[in-house]
Amino acid sequence: MSLVRFSGLTVSVMEKGNEKLLLDGISLEISEFSIVSLVGGSGSGKTTAGLALLRLLPVGLTIKRGEITYKDENLLKASSKRIQQIRGKEISMVFQEPLYAFNPVFSIGSQINEVLELHTSYSKEKRKERIWELLDMVGIKDPKRVANNYPHQLSGGMRQRAMIAQAIATNPKLIIADEPTSNLDVTLQAKIMKLFVKLKEELKLSILLISHDLGVVENISDKVVVMYEGKIVEAGDTASVFNEPKAEYTQRLLEVSKFK
Repeated sequence: MSLVRFSGLTVSVMEKGNEKLLLDGISLEISEFSIVSLVGGSGSGKTTAGLALLRLLPVGLTIKRGEITYKDENLLKASSKRIQQIRGKEISMVFQEPLYAFNPVFSIGSQINEVLELHTSYSKEKRKERIWELLDMVGIKDPKRVANNYPHQLSGGMRQRAMIAQAIATNPKLIIADEPTSNLDVTLQAKIMKLFVKLKEELKLSILLISHDLGVVENISDKVVVMYEGKIVEAGDTASVFNEPKAEYTQRLLEVSKFK
């Protein structure tokens, strides 16, 4: 069953008086309980697609046409109040660099607590217990101590796990993970990818995984969508895209990933 569907989404920006298309009529579907990887180089439009889904496009970017439906509800026509209800509760996001996504002056626990306070009716004590539970779920040892730490006190891998804990705090239906391993070494990349698979299975959620590297997403994706210059050039189940790539750009990406 479809959870999210992009239909002909077109996003533009004005550059030096000329209109440039960042997304050129893209259409894709994210099924329930699946991992869909959106892959492409810098400037391909993949992050723009993720931000459009949450109505978080930067100032200056305009949605020209198309739809994004979530459970058959067109998010592009939803009220700001409705989007605020969905954002962080039903659809959450894991950003590329948690050191900058987290507020440096508040502890990790207080920032997860903010999400719980906004989207749940938990008591103060229940929220505290939930924070410890979430940090434990993502593989952080000594969650009570880490909850009191500030972002700069954690390693890159631990910060990423903490951000994932924040993203799953309200049992969302979909997580958008934007380049979640690009600043980690190969060993940590593999561990974070395994964590996503574990959470998908345990929490029955879907994941839109945004990456520039086909090699990173190969072993966890149900479906791969390849983007180039704002367009989808190839899409299919993971085995088909990797074993029988049709687009020349996909073939080049695969060659690059082999040498990493």
